Formats: sequence, C-alpha cells, structure tokens
Amino acid sequence: MNHLDLRKQQIEDKAVSSYFDNTNGGTAATISMMAHEHKLPASAARYRLRKELRTTNDWLNEIPDSGRVLDVGCGAGTWTEVFAQRYKTVIGIEQSSLMYNAARERLAHLSNAKILKGDGRHNLPQGSFDMIFLGGLCMYLNDQDIVALLRSLKGRLNEGGAIILRESTVHQGEFISKGEYKAVYRSVNRYHQLFNGAASFQIGVRRNFGYTNLVTAEELVNLRRRWLPFLPRDSTVLGSLTWWALRGTAPISFWALPRMLSKFGIQWPRLQNHFFRLQHAK
Repeated sequence: MNHLDLRKQQIEDKAVSSYFDNTNGGTAATISMMAHEHKLPASAARYRLRKELRTTNDWLNEIPDSGRVLDVGCGAGTWTEVFAQRYKTVIGIEQSSLMYNAARERLAHLSNAKILKGDGRHNLPQGSFDMIFLGGLCMYLNDQDIVALLRSLKGRLNEGGAIILRESTVHQGEFISKGEYKAVYRSVNRYHQLFNGAASFQIGVRRNFGYTNLVTAEELVNLRRRWLPFLPRDSTVLGSLTWWALRGTAPISFWALPRMLSKFGIQWPRLQNHFFRLQHAK
C-alpha cells in the first residue's frame, strides 16, 4: 500500500449523507441522476440512462440471465430496476433514507429484487455475485475506503464476474467540490492507481457520453445564471428550454461537439464520467 498516496481525509461522510437526506427541489430519481439543481426535466435523466445502457450493454450481456447481482449505493433504484428486469436475483444497498425509501417503492413490484438499508462499506450482504455495480459511489468515498471496499467486493465476485463502476472524472489529478455538495472527482489514471492498489484486476474503461450530454446542459444553465442574472435563477421552464434546445441540435451538441473538443484536448465540460469494468486478472 506504500505506493499509493492515500489521503486520511478527503471528504466528510456526514456531509454527503446530509446532502442526500435533506435535498429539496427534485424527485429522488432526478437527484440520483443529479439533474435537479439545474431544473432540468425528468426526461433528461431518462435520456442519460438510455445512453448509459447503450454504452454498457455488451458488458451486461456477458452476465448470465441466472446471475446474482449486487448494486452498492443503489440510490433511487434506477439501475437496480434495470438489473432486476434482466437477472434472476438483485440486491441493492443504500445508506440515504430518501433514496432507500424511493428504491423500495420503485422495486416493490419485482419479487426478485431486494433493497437493504445500510452502508456498503460495512453492511454488505452475504454470498457471492456475478456482477457488482457501483453507480457513482466512489466519488463520495475517501481513497482508503475505495481500496478497502474493492478488496471486500472482489472476495464476493464469482469466477468470470465483474465489478462495474460509473464515476465522474476530471482530466488530471483530483478535484474536491466545495460547498454543500461534497464529492471527490478523480482522473481515470487516479482510479487506475486505486484499482491496482486494491487487487489484481483486468480493467476496462469507457467514456460515458450520456453524462457528458447532461452536464453540457448544466454548464449552459450555469452560464445563463452568471451572465443573465435578471432571469429567474431556478426556473423549470428555462431548464427545460435549455435541455430541449440541445436535444434539437443533438447531432452537433451531443455527438460532434464533445468528440471534437476531446480530439483537440479541450476538456469541456470540465467534468466527465467513465465506466470501469474490473474482472479477475487472467
């Protein structure tokens, strides 16, 4: 572990819990997808999910229909529901009371899905799994917690199974958000260091353009708030107009522009997002 520069304290756990349990102004589903603070419509979160499923579909197809799946930090249960519709047994675990209650309500009609209340670092269910999913959990954890959690999860992974993570990222190093919302944004290289420090993994990486599309809309809302302060700051109408204007020009705004900027090394929006797949090293 000496080769890893693990910080003792990067982020306060209580601050993270407080944010998700006390957030107002959105549904649990939009909060879980982080579409609420900019007053984007619920369809923006659904659009992001569809794009993310296309990005990971072949990975998910490698998990047998009879598989047992664990969703750690399942949020409002959006991905847990997807898994329950594809696999035989699905367990979600969530610490936030708001998200836990939303996930239980969302999954109530699916007899093969179970939602547990608890902290994934300490309250993991017993048994082994064919896939373990972490949908934006590591960004709320300190380095040492990520390493410890991944070690524990690998011990619960069946042969041929995979740990799939979806994490917001920055181009280089690490950025810690300030204010009420606490999160640690790490680079892809930094995540590689943490994964390798936890165990011997075969690592796959894919950029999440569904997230990029959503954050592009958020960045435009931020620009409008900054440069047009005479307009309402929190407006569902303006948030919807921003989103649908981008959707209407999607071949440019959502496809060509982010790829062109990336090709020229321009990191905009500042935050990106990546899927990681961790498997037993061959």
